[in-house]
Amino acid sequence: MAQFTTRQITPEFGCEISGLDVRRLAEPAILAETKALIGRHHMLCFKDQRLDAREMVAFTEHFGEPDSHILRQYTDRDHPAVYVISNIEDRLANVNDVSLNWHTDLAFKTHPSAFVALHAETVPEEGADTCFASMQRVYKALTDAEKAALRGRLATYSYVRLHAKRTKIEPLTAPLSPQQLAESPDVYHPLLRRHPDTGEEILYLNLADCMGIEGLEEEEALALIRSLFDRVTDPAHVYAHKWSVGDLVIWDNRTLLHAATWFDAGRFQRRMLRTCVKGEKPMPSVPPRAAAA
Repeated sequence: MAQFTTRQITPEFGCEISGLDVRRLAEPAILAETKALIGRHHMLCFKDQRLDAREMVAFTEHFGEPDSHILRQYTDRDHPAVYVISNIEDRLANVNDVSLNWHTDLAFKTHPSAFVALHAETVPEEGADTCFASMQRVYKALTDAEKAALRGRLATYSYVRLHAKRTKIEPLTAPLSPQQLAESPDVYHPLLRRHPDTGEEILYLNLADCMGIEGLEEEEALALIRSLFDRVTDPAHVYAHKWSVGDLVIWDNRTLLHAATWFDAGRFQRRMLRTCVKGEKPMPSVPPRAAAA
């Protein structure tokens, strides 16, 4: 066993790790133990870290290939894999935006994020928590009939739709460029998919950029997604992480939803480094219904 301490955060997910400098993940035994912990707990919080953008990328690479964000204006100048969440840069702030809504990151991509990491450099005295909720908790509570109704169904996700919502919150957000539009075709992901690491069937869905479900009328499809979202984000099962400077949190983006909480950006400053690991193309647990038809 590595020489660090762990504390389970909630009965359903989350583990706090103290006494470990994440630079030691270069040691095979420590990396193997860390991966086992995230497989078991879905989310890890490493306390008391001090990482710059380059070191944030190095940390992320232990879990897979770092992915880039489509909004390049918010990425680190020298390390484009690092997305900077801040209201203290010489640019438009990207806080209190659509991230306040529950979501899983990059569902609009062919290869959505496998893992997401956030590192706290500057945190407000009040607000700006990050909330987490487990999709897998709800999957386990579904009846056999509910699971059967979801198997093989593909949901449609659109970044163009998501960006349109963002511009309503941030009026100065620039329209998508032709290149960004070309990089953002609609994608189709199964509502029930196989987890690539465990092989277990998992529930996978997003609301903000969902346009519908194949085989269902739009109103019926979005009502189903909202119903599942409400079950996942039941306040009785939500964990709100209160950030401390130096916290480094990484979570399985395939099994957890997350949401930022509002803070007074006129009074307080916030600066976070965010990276994500490029995931696999979601594989359905059974052949898609459209394909079977």
